[in-house]
Amino acid sequence: MVNEIIAIYAITDDLFKAIRHKDDLRCQMSDAEIITTARVKYT
Repeated sequence: MVNEIIAIYAITDDLFKAIRHKDDLRCQMSDAEIITTARVKYT
């Protein structure tokens, strides 16, 4: 399960980098981390 979570995070983070997405400087979690958390929780 841990390997799947890491893969989801890596793919999401790479996608955000590819589209040049910028996180808010004030945030404590990256958008990729938030999407990974939501994806794992509701799958």
